[in-house]
Amino acid sequence: MTLIEATCEYGIIIRRDSLKRAEINLEKLCELMEQSPPLDTSDDIVSFGPLFGGEAADEFVRRLQVAGLKYLEDFFVFNGDFPDWCRFKVCLKG
Repeated sequence: MTLIEATCEYGIIIRRDSLKRAEINLEKLCELMEQSPPLDTSDDIVSFGPLFGGEAADEFVRRLQVAGLKYLEDFFVFNGDFPDWCRFKVCLKG
């Protein structure tokens, strides 16, 4: 189990298996997300962010859906109010 960095400031976490199914490579994903390199990666997931607010997050969600990914099944937006002294890491369950 590999933990990767995630931001709670409109971060987006994407499953790599979903990217393969949708035939999206990392280069194309970075273009869609307008961020290269991603915040962090593992063999299982890719993390992006921080994004600049809810409207930006909504736009990137729309782009990912148009590219063939499904919200919550393939990716999600991580956002919340947390103290600066707290950091988050993500991994796949299992």
